[in-house]
Amino acid sequence: MTILSRSFYALICITFTLTGTATAQVVVDNDDGAPAYVETGSWTTSSSTGYDGSTYRFASPGSAATATWTANISEAGDYELFVWYIASSNRPTAARYDIAAADGTHTVYVNQQQGGYAWESLGTFTLSAGNNTITLDAAGSTGGTAVIADAVRFGDSTDPPIDPPTPVEVAPGVFHSTWELPTPQVLHVVEFDLADKRYDLQMGLAHGKRNFPAKQITSQIAEEYDTAGNNVVAAINASHFGSDIYIFGTQANNGNLIGLPTLSWAMEGYVLQESNSAFAISYIPGADTVVRFADGAELPADTFNYTCESGNLAIWTTDWNSSTGSTAQGVEVIVENVNYPWRANKWMTGRITDIRTGTASIDNPIPANGFVLGACSGMESALLSHVSIGDEINARITLSPAELNNAKVICAGASGQLVKDGEPYTENWTYDHAPVRHPRTALAWSGTKHWFVTCDGRQSGYSVGMTYAELADFLIDALGADYAINLDGGGSTTMVINDDVVNCPSDGASSPCTGNERPVPNAMLLIERDRESSMPVADEFPSTGREIHWDDKFSANPVAPADPSSPSGDGYSVLVSNPEGGMETIATGTIADQNYTVSADIYCEYRPEVAADGYERLGLFARDSGDALFDSTTLGGGNCYAITCDSNDGRLRAGKFINGVFTDFLTTPIYATTSAWRSFKLHCQDSQISFFIDDVEVASVNDDTHPYGRMGIAYHEYFVNDANAKGTRADNFYAFSWDFDYNDDGCVDNSDYAAFGYCLQGPDMTFTVNHFCTVMDGDGDLDVDLADFAIFQYLFTGDCN
Repeated sequence: MTILSRSFYALICITFTLTGTATAQVVVDNDDGAPAYVETGSWTTSSSTGYDGSTYRFASPGSAATATWTANISEAGDYELFVWYIASSNRPTAARYDIAAADGTHTVYVNQQQGGYAWESLGTFTLSAGNNTITLDAAGSTGGTAVIADAVRFGDSTDPPIDPPTPVEVAPGVFHSTWELPTPQVLHVVEFDLADKRYDLQMGLAHGKRNFPAKQITSQIAEEYDTAGNNVVAAINASHFGSDIYIFGTQANNGNLIGLPTLSWAMEGYVLQESNSAFAISYIPGADTVVRFADGAELPADTFNYTCESGNLAIWTTDWNSSTGSTAQGVEVIVENVNYPWRANKWMTGRITDIRTGTASIDNPIPANGFVLGACSGMESALLSHVSIGDEINARITLSPAELNNAKVICAGASGQLVKDGEPYTENWTYDHAPVRHPRTALAWSGTKHWFVTCDGRQSGYSVGMTYAELADFLIDALGADYAINLDGGGSTTMVINDDVVNCPSDGASSPCTGNERPVPNAMLLIERDRESSMPVADEFPSTGREIHWDDKFSANPVAPADPSSPSGDGYSVLVSNPEGGMETIATGTIADQNYTVSADIYCEYRPEVAADGYERLGLFARDSGDALFDSTTLGGGNCYAITCDSNDGRLRAGKFINGVFTDFLTTPIYATTSAWRSFKLHCQDSQISFFIDDVEVASVNDDTHPYGRMGIAYHEYFVNDANAKGTRADNFYAFSWDFDYNDDGCVDNSDYAAFGYCLQGPDMTFTVNHFCTVMDGDGDLDVDLADFAIFQYLFTGDCN
């Protein structure tokens, strides 16, 4: 007798090759009964669902009980054998299976606490023609309290493969395919790559707001967001949901947290970072939300973008609705000038402009640049004792993992991560419906490549749906997905492409494709739009505050008096720092920005007197991947081009960060051992990257590491004693692109030459930043002269046709 030990994750019952799928040879289930399935000893039927929606049986490990599955094999040969069971912590760590093979009995032990919910391979064995058996021996099984007998499979694939369908291009670089598998199972797949800067993912909410008056069908949600310049190419339904406006799990959109319900069980989620790098989360614990007042007091906020209950402190942001929607008197504090986007693990700062009590506290408008802090019945005095009009107020939502600060989209409320690292991920497949065939919706990805996937079901003769295991197998072997989560399915499963529902929803379906879409709270949308920034952009950081929108990384970075003042400055500059220590950045632009020049005056303070304790690094960056992490090696690492200055030795660097690791393009180090304002400028044109310090070109390289990205100002302190940190001051920020395409027809031609001639005024005539002639300002000095003409000649392409 040969004894083997096998314990590993699932090998799925439908196996795909590069060209398709085939079904197993013989499956025997405990529900088949004698003579296919025979028991001895004491077995009990579980109340949970087993293989293919049927039952399963359990017995006590060590008891005198056996379960035997018998299959009649038509031809002798080598066959791979599989078992199916529901994994759990009370299962045996060594369940004994005896295989009666042609060359004798082989024993295999399986850890039923792992894997499961899919076909587990016992190995390949030589079987004789005729009846062959697999016996589960409870007496020989150890560990746990319940050994599971469900289904077994004799043999692997025998049917011919299914040829993959020919995909149809539904938008440039976006492809739709329909898979018809023999079970029968019909799947719709939309494939796209977020490396294409024309496309972005966005969460769509019913009626376009978190406080929607009613759920909408997926096609209606897509229509809500399908506007001029924002083309919804494809959409699928998203999160699981409850009654009223409840959506399971944390949600975020466009960089803003929009919902934080507390869950007592694991709900998987998809996270898309600003860099278009995605990851799956198996569980987001309840958020720690705190409000800090000008008097130093702090209060926890109980509710974020949800209806307020007695005794709660609530926050409503611009994603909630145009007003709070409150119906009972309390206190509502109006806060404006808030440093959106509202990210996890970031201090949001604003100023109180009004405090409303009594009847005036009901259903107040939410400022377009602010939020409302509400004290519901019972919390009025606790809030009123800490607020005054004109006070600064801060709020922070702490979430784990820390990388959620980078999130652009969070779609939680999924019931099961299907794929991890290119393998079925069965760890959280504990839901009763996991081993049952249902309509399914999935979001899958490998790098920046993504797939929207639906599988129709509950329509006999057309499509029966999929189990988790079957869908995971399809995603891995047919599509090549490395990661995937299962979104809401069943009657919610819907795919919309260019305004048309392409799958067959199951609700109300009396025959194939006669069902109706189910109203849902949210959907995932593939958006096609122009994502490049409108340039030029400038911020002189006047005493009135910041002039353009900045994305603060971890805290608000204010305009403050500058001493000394920057050259041509007004005595004010932006102060970039992290009060809690570490790194801080402010970023502007988009991840799609490519060819531009960005400059700023930055105060490089030489501080050898504290060098023994550490140093500060500050700088200007360009073509950032989106996460604005500068020189950080955590949270995914910084990826950008940058000019930096270190306070300990005055060293200036010009180079690139890759995952936070710096490559200096300077062949000879430069040191500036005096404190001074310095002009930093980065010029990015295709793969040519040039670095200027105080108007002197210090490096110019041909490098295509970072082809697109945002720009901004960065700071990082490396002191043991954080009290030594001062932050960095920056002024006179200016960014412009080498455009010259005045009429936006896609080429620099004779029509643009005529416009250039009009704007050619020479160096004595300067324009304001927003003047239309700045499109002809190639060198960024706000005039149009012969230097710009030389650049115009370089970019001249002639007529588009």
